[in-house]
Amino acid sequence: MRIAVIGPTGVLGRALVPKLMQKGHIVRALARSTTKVRRIFPHLRETVECDLLSNIAEDLPSMLDGCDAAVHIATSIPLNFKDANAMKANTRLRTVGTKILLDASLKVGIRRYIQQSITMAYPDNGDNWITEDMPLDASPERTGICAPVIAMEQMLRNIPLEDLNWCILRGGTFVGEGTFQENAIERLQSGDEIVPCDGRNFTSLIHVEDMAAAITAAIETAPPGSIFNVVDEPIRRSEYLDRLADSVGVTRPGRDEKAPCPPSWRCSNQAVRAALNWQPSHSIIP
Repeated sequence: MRIAVIGPTGVLGRALVPKLMQKGHIVRALARSTTKVRRIFPHLRETVECDLLSNIAEDLPSMLDGCDAAVHIATSIPLNFKDANAMKANTRLRTVGTKILLDASLKVGIRRYIQQSITMAYPDNGDNWITEDMPLDASPERTGICAPVIAMEQMLRNIPLEDLNWCILRGGTFVGEGTFQENAIERLQSGDEIVPCDGRNFTSLIHVEDMAAAITAAIETAPPGSIFNVVDEPIRRSEYLDRLADSVGVTRPGRDEKAPCPPSWRCSNQAVRAALNWQPSHSIIP
């Protein structure tokens, strides 16, 4: 299968591309910098300069021509989620970029389409489990993060499955090399990391290698129109940070019971386990 990967040089793309090639697939890398692609993947034969946020709508079909599948994993996530300006590029990738890519995919007859999404778009659900049938969070307080995700997913839901065999993978917060976990470790080492509230809120994490494995499986076997949470077993925030501190040999973080309690996302991975014969195999603690 010839697979167009949009966003191949990011932390997830660097894990995904080798897995696809090991499976015998031909990867066509669509990235803003073909030089960077060749540096990371020197043996990759098909590279195309492509920026979903530039005016490429007319050219994108030719970039996808001949591909059997497309995988949209391009993101532009800033270090500070609360910085509205910094989030604009990521929002456009999820909305404008997704529409351009979907239109081009339909035009050239791509049959399989995989869309990366996020479990962070769910509402706070306390200690209760979150499955894929729970509506995403449409509250005004979280519109900056959730509204683009809701719009992105709705674009796919609006496409008849006979026209495009799509699958949405809602990934947990990434851990592993090159992820925000490294920032958490730095804050633990400097003593700046604090557990807000009582630390009992659940967080759903996923190692980037396991996310890449799920995408690979979805390309090959996901039922049309399927949506899956791709997460490891959820863990309470306080336990996660304590274990992370222990793993790097530093003092466990302090608690700030007066700080606002973060949302609790106890996401279930039972559906993806059953449908794709997938399970996480990498530890969420380094």
